[in-house]
Formats: sequence, C-alpha cells, structure tokens
Amino acid sequence: MSEYLVAPMEEPDWVVSAEELAAALRERWPLARVGLGAVEGSSMLLEALIPLQPAPRELGVALSGTGQAVTLEPADLEAAAEFAVWFAGTLLPGRGIHLIEPGSMRSVEIVAGVSADEVRAGLT
Repeated sequence: MSEYLVAPMEEPDWVVSAEELAAALRERWPLARVGLGAVEGSSMLLEALIPLQPAPRELGVALSGTGQAVTLEPADLEAAAEFAVWFAGTLLPGRGIHLIEPGSMRSVEIVAGVSADEVRAGLT
C-alpha cells in the first residue's frame, strides 16, 4: 500500500467542505466510516475509511485542513485512481485536479472524460 494525493498543482480558488465531502462519500460508499475532525491532534477536516473488495482492503481518505487536498493512505493505485476520478467528477469538475504519487512526484491531471484506467496508466 502507498500514499497518494488528490490536489491541484497550484493554489486553487476553491475549498471542499468536510460536510460536502462526507455526504458525497456516504452516498457513493454507504459502508464508509466517516469522521469530521474525529482524530484529536489531527489537522485534517475529515477522515474516512472506505471498505474495498476483496476484504480486508480499504482506502483511507483525509481532507486537509485547507479543504484543498485529499490524502489517500492506505491506498493502492487502482483504488486511488478510481477515487480521484470520482472526486474530481463529483465535487470539482473541470478544476485541474491531479492524482499525485508523492514518492515519485509523478502526477496525472484528472480531466473530463478520463477513466480510472487512463489515470493508472499515467502513473505506471
């Protein structure tokens, strides 16, 4: 498992609210465990765990304190790409969101119509 970041490459003029992301996560993944400011001492506005198949895989989601980036950890490339495409299309269409692999600093822009497979290919 690795860490990925879903974020713009430059300072954005938008903010994703924790409440908006929580509602969207619960709608898309009803079994997700979502907490708003739930971890004491954390600067994250939201933290969630999304169960994936096959169990016991899960995707960790954390919305930054600025509301302008999402950290995915634990995550594999498949889950990260699918989340990034969903996140950009659902909450921030056309806003220049990237899926970034911090370890290698590789990134792929999530543009309208891009598939999770295309995002994965861009990071491999």
